[in-house]
Amino acid sequence: MSEAALHPATGGYIIDEEILRLLAELRELFENHFDRTWFSLIIDGIPVDLRTMREIREVVSLTTLYPGEEWMVYQGVTELETFCATVKRFLLPVLKERLGISWLAPENRVRDARQYLVRKFVAFTFPYNLERLRRLALKLKSALLLHYPFLQ
Repeated sequence: MSEAALHPATGGYIIDEEILRLLAELRELFENHFDRTWFSLIIDGIPVDLRTMREIREVVSLTTLYPGEEWMVYQGVTELETFCATVKRFLLPVLKERLGISWLAPENRVRDARQYLVRKFVAFTFPYNLERLRRLALKLKSALLLHYPFLQ
C-alpha cells in the first residue's frame, strides 16, 4: 500500500484499491491477449523495445502497492501507452499479412483450415483488445495523476 493508505481518513485504502483493480484488469487483458508467443512472433521487426515489454510486465504483475511504487506504475503506464501507439501504427495495417490470412499475400497464407479460422478470429478481435488496453492504461494514468499529482 502507498503512504496514503496509512491514513484511512484520507481515503488511501480506496485509492489503492482503485489502482489495484485497474492493474488487475490490465494484467488479465495483457496476459491473455498480448503476452503470448504468437504475439511475439507477429511483432517481430516492429520497433517495440525490450525494456518497454519488461516494464509493462513488471507493472501488470503488481498485486500490492508499497510506498514509492507509484512512480514505477506511472512509468509502466507510459510505456504501455507507447506500446499501444506503436502496435497501432506498425502492426494493425499489416496484421492480416502477419497472421497469414491475407489474400494480398497468397504465398504466405495459412493452409490449415483450423489455423485460418483461429487467426481470422484473432484479426477480428485484436483491434478491439488493443483499444481496451489503451483505455485501461488511460484510466490508470488518470487515477494515478488524480491521487499522486507529483508524478507529472
